Amino acid sequence: MTQTLKMGLLLLCCLMTAACSVSNSTIREEFKESMKAYNKMLRWREIESAGMIYLEPERRDEFMKAAADIKKREVAITDFRILTSECLPDKGTGEVMAEFDYYILPSNRIKTQNYHQDWVYRDIDEHKSWKLKSGLPPFE
Repeated sequence: MTQTLKMGLLLLCCLMTAACSVSNSTIREEFKESMKAYNKMLRWREIESAGMIYLEPERRDEFMKAAADIKKREVAITDFRILTSECLPDKGTGEVMAEFDYYILPSNRIKTQNYHQDWVYRDIDEHKSWKLKSGLPPFE
């Protein structure tokens, strides 16, 4: 009987450990997808939509002002690269360093801008998702 109890407890511990690792894996995948989708939206001039989907609600007004300024100055993003990304599921945070190539009309000179992004895994209206805490870079 004791041997059966020990085996049952060991099996329970293994199952609990496996459940936790699946959860962290899922959170990491969601981070990767959110981070890539957000940066692609910036690349394809869907800045306002990116802000509405991925930005923390309390930071959206500031973001939308910066997005309007970028649009007004005719900033055109030509490419982006993810230089580094780190996801810490246990803390519910993530960091990304991206690099954007862009030009500002009427010039056709390509410039490069680094963009540090701070992400947080939030529960908004009973829906957990990754939200961006960082504003847009200056694109000067």
